[in-house]
Amino acid sequence: MITYTQLYKEVADNCGFSGTVSSQSLIGAQRHVNLALRKFKNASRRYWTRKEVKTNLVADQASYTFPEDMVRITTVRITSGSLTLPVTMVDSEELWNRINLVPAMTVGIPTQGFIRGRNELVLYPVPSNTIEDGLIVSYESRQKDMSIEDKTDATLNVVNNSVTITASTGTPFNANMVGMWLSVTDGSDGNWYQITGYTDSTHLTLENYYQGPTKNGVASIIASVPDIPEDYHQALVDYACYRYFLKRKDKDTAAGYKSLYTDALKDYKANYSAKTTGLTQEDLNPYTYNLFNLPPNNVTA
Repeated sequence: MITYTQLYKEVADNCGFSGTVSSQSLIGAQRHVNLALRKFKNASRRYWTRKEVKTNLVADQASYTFPEDMVRITTVRITSGSLTLPVTMVDSEELWNRINLVPAMTVGIPTQGFIRGRNELVLYPVPSNTIEDGLIVSYESRQKDMSIEDKTDATLNVVNNSVTITASTGTPFNANMVGMWLSVTDGSDGNWYQITGYTDSTHLTLENYYQGPTKNGVASIIASVPDIPEDYHQALVDYACYRYFLKRKDKDTAAGYKSLYTDALKDYKANYSAKTTGLTQEDLNPYTYNLFNLPPNNVTA
């Protein structure tokens, strides 16, 4: 993993500038690291950050407002008893208006949906019953810019196979750490764990169970980390360097960094644009097939 702070500082080192966060060059580096991350996530259709929310289906209510971080809806489903029913999304406003000319004469279980305006989902037919958590929406989420500096001064008490992290001294935790990543730095465990819960200033909750040994007072790092495969974190540095040198009319250096970034993005698309990995190819059939894909007759003596 390369953290947000490490990323933009490497950009500063590669480009030959340094200074405080207030310097324009450093601010540009931070901005372009975040821009590169958005480009990578768009290239993979945001499978890495797809979210799903549930809300109550309300009787006689046709329209529902999107969550604030929603960019585009992926799927909409309705629960009815033990069934989960897909909602067909209508793209054409003209077709949607025609559908709504005829009132639904049957029990109102929505079967079709339409995106109206910037942040409104409209359902047809209008629900006739209120169903708790009856509306399920999967969506692509808006990328939040990384902005929080690495925290490296917190010492932790960690317990094997536990999701609870306790501060061994002081009160180093805050609610802004939810969504950030944590790793111990004493060499006892090399994993990174996402923080999903803040209890108080001395207790955090991890998404997955801690796999390292139980220890007290271990050094740690808590950081914002790009949520793309770590093999491609370096490409964010390359993109920011490309933009820096391009702005300064150093086309040759800019072209070199752009090539590194483009190659990484191309490889990323090839490997991560789908939700599943490729299948292992099985042994080829020992027969030789002709152009029509018909197996030849067996040769007889």
